[in-house]
Amino acid sequence: MKAESSLIRAVPKRVREVYAILGCRPGKLEKRVLLTATKIAARRAVHFLEKLERRGETFHGCYDGVAVTVVHTGVGCPATAVALEALHKAGIRLVVRADFAGAVGRSIELGDIIVAEKAFTGDGTSKRYVGGGVIEGSREVTDALFSLALSKGWRTHVGSVWTTDVLFREEEDLKKAVDAGCVGIDMETATVFAVCSVYDIKCGAVMAVSDKPVEGKDIFDCIGRKVINGLDHAVEAALNVLSKMKI
Repeated sequence: MKAESSLIRAVPKRVREVYAILGCRPGKLEKRVLLTATKIAARRAVHFLEKLERRGETFHGCYDGVAVTVVHTGVGCPATAVALEALHKAGIRLVVRADFAGAVGRSIELGDIIVAEKAFTGDGTSKRYVGGGVIEGSREVTDALFSLALSKGWRTHVGSVWTTDVLFREEEDLKKAVDAGCVGIDMETATVFAVCSVYDIKCGAVMAVSDKPVEGKDIFDCIGRKVINGLDHAVEAALNVLSKMKI
């Protein structure tokens, strides 16, 4: 037992941290990462990849011949931040979040695409990194996601999103999102932008509209083929940009 403990301590702390969080060594993670919060988004993402391989809690494959890692964090900013800290220690250089968001604008429909250029830190985690307020994604990533979505002819909206901590108690955050002129509300984007800004990692976020909380319709009311098609579009946009952008 003592010898085993000594062997563990001999492994660099950075390697131990990455392995503990993601289940694989830093060198097994690609520099380009698609980040999802929900399991369904991760499952849709891996279907786009060739040469698929699971490494610990992560998936790896190729999109247009470029190696990409898919990481499913679980829902919410704390879990997202933990995963991003591990990814930073592994030396990743580009992250795109692809998942769901609620529509704030009434003209935005289920299955539409939202590209986030900024995120309001309505959560607690992001404030510990950037002090609150509004945080931007990487402009070149945002522009590339928006251009790709438009080129595909998808109904696409670009603007600010409001990130909240509370899925079932979001009324107060939703009012703030409406007042701030946001196009969407979600539970991860502000933390993605905040952590990546601290570590100088290129980042972006593209999401499918899964619900319309301004009309009292949550994701459990709205999930269906239109929403899943939108999710596939968001994932495709993310993978396209991940594979083509210089890092």
